[in-house]
Amino acid sequence: MDIINLSLLDKRLQCELEKAGNLSCRKLIEMDKIEFQKSGNFSLKDIEMIKTVAASILLPYGFRTAKESEEIFKDKWRKITLGCSYLDDILAGGVPVRGITELSGESGVGKTQICLQLSMTVQYPIEFGGLNASAIYICTEDRFPSVRLQQMLTKFTQESTALNNALEDHNFSDNILIDHVADFEGIQNCLFKRLPAYIANSRNKIGLIVIDSIAAIFRSEYTMKEFIHRANDMRTIGMQLHKLADKYNIAIVCVNQVTDACDNGVTVPALGLAWANLVTTKLHLSVDQDKVRNLQVLHAPHLAPAAAKFVIVESGISSVNLND
Repeated sequence: MDIINLSLLDKRLQCELEKAGNLSCRKLIEMDKIEFQKSGNFSLKDIEMIKTVAASILLPYGFRTAKESEEIFKDKWRKITLGCSYLDDILAGGVPVRGITELSGESGVGKTQICLQLSMTVQYPIEFGGLNASAIYICTEDRFPSVRLQQMLTKFTQESTALNNALEDHNFSDNILIDHVADFEGIQNCLFKRLPAYIANSRNKIGLIVIDSIAAIFRSEYTMKEFIHRANDMRTIGMQLHKLADKYNIAIVCVNQVTDACDNGVTVPALGLAWANLVTTKLHLSVDQDKVRNLQVLHAPHLAPAAAKFVIVESGISSVNLND
C-alpha cells in the first residue's frame, strides 16, 4: 500500500497533507525539503516525521514474501529495451533504470546510434519493454543528430503488430528533449537546477537521460596538475546522476570515449578510475572490418560477461546471429 496512514500523524499534519493533496508514501519520501515547504506549512521537523512514517509504511520492518518484495521494487528493476532482441538477451532485457550505464568505444562505432534508439524505445508502453516516458538528450560535443533521427523515424517499424498498433500516431520526436552544454559549469547547472525543476513541474515522465558524451566535459577543461580537482568534479556529477536515477526511476546512459591502455593497441574507456568507480554497468562497442558492430558487457552487477553482434541499418540497429 502506497497511501500514508494519517492516523499516525497529529491533526495539524493530517490537515496540511490533505490540503497539499499528496498522500503517496513514495512521493513523500522522494520530495526534497524545498518541494515539501512549497506544498504546505511544514517545518523541517514535520518533514522528517512525515518521511519516517511514510518509510515505515512503504518498507515495513521484518520479513516479507518474494511477491511483496517484487511489487515494492518493480519500478526500480525495470529495463528499457534496445528494440533488438539479441542485444536485449545479453542485457537481460535492456538498459536498467538504476545506476549509470556507460557506452564506450571509438568514434563512429555506433554509440550515438544506440542512444537514439533508446530515446525512442523508452517511449514504448511498459508491456513492450519501454517506460511510456520521454528522454532527455544532453549533447556536449556535436549538435544533436536530428537528421539521423528523422531518417530512423521514417523507417522505424516493429515486427510486433500489437506494438505497431500501440504506437499508431505516436510522435517520437516530440518526446525527446535536447540540451547542449559545453563544460562542467554547464552540465552542473543542467543536472542540479534545470533538469530537477523540469521533472518536478512537468506532466511528462522522464525515463531516460543520455549524456553524449561525458568524456568531452572532463577531457578538455583540466590540465595534468588538476587530476584531484577533476576527480572531485566527476564525483559531483556522478553522484547527482545516481540520485536522479534512484529518485525518479530514470535510466542514465553516458557515452564515453576510449584511450590507449598501452603500446600494443589495446584501448580502455577514458577518464580513468575516478569515473569508472561511479559507473554501474559498463558496455563497450567495437567494429569489425566488415562493419559488423560488437556490443560487449565489460561489467555489470546483474550480468555475466557476454557479447553480441549487430549492424546499423536505416531504421536503427539490427541483430546479427553469432552462428551466421
